[in-house]
Amino acid sequence: MSPSEPARVPCYVCGATAHAPWGTENGHYAVRCKDCGLVYVSPRPTLASISRAAQTGLHGGEQNLEVTGSYGGAKRHAHYLSRLADLFGAGYFHGSGERWLDVGAGFGELLETLAIASGGTLRTRGLEPNEAKAASARARHLDVSFTELSALGERFHYLSLLNVFSHLPDPPATLMELATVLEPGGELVLQTGNFAELERNEIPVPLELPDHLSFANERLLRRVLDKSGFTLVSIRSYPMYAAPRKRGVLRRKSATAPERQPMDLWLRARRTRG
Repeated sequence: MSPSEPARVPCYVCGATAHAPWGTENGHYAVRCKDCGLVYVSPRPTLASISRAAQTGLHGGEQNLEVTGSYGGAKRHAHYLSRLADLFGAGYFHGSGERWLDVGAGFGELLETLAIASGGTLRTRGLEPNEAKAASARARHLDVSFTELSALGERFHYLSLLNVFSHLPDPPATLMELATVLEPGGELVLQTGNFAELERNEIPVPLELPDHLSFANERLLRRVLDKSGFTLVSIRSYPMYAAPRKRGVLRRKSATAPERQPMDLWLRARRTRG
């Protein structure tokens, strides 16, 4: 197959090639690995086209998909402060002079949140390939660029990947590479969804293929972390969408059989090798 054409790829968790159809959207196909259950796009766009789309925010398909979005401001700051407090405890970073690298920093909302949480003492940098997002962050005096890891010239005590994991062609390889810029015992904060727990008809929103290249769950994330040299410290899950209404009342989870629904997973992991 030509390197300029989409290619069928194996599962990045277990290496298996056997899969079953799971969903289709915008001329792209998502499949479920028959061995471990990962959901991923196959055939997958070329690495060159994935890189180009990450920089422009424009993905190809039956229709072009524009995903740049807009700056989240105070509402996003409040959201991030709440999640960080759940993972680390309120006031954990206040007065900290440690270094934090946000990978896929977007418009820089997390960097701004970390300044609030630490009283401005955390030293933060962001990596962001999307040119419009990075320019917006720099206009607000944030240190955000698209720099190779080898050129950073320093190590970090923390790194974060918020809404990035599902966009990566090979998350285990990326995490192993990122571990090289973490201090020994440094920590990772990662956020992604649990869509691999679900069938396509249980997800009430577009998949945004091929911007999203895979969907995992807690069990698969644990495997990827172990494969990449990280040990899970804690994980939290939050409903991703409001519960649907039925006959005028909110549906409630059963105490014995929780309703399957899209969940937002936030985890904290520690570098243990690499």
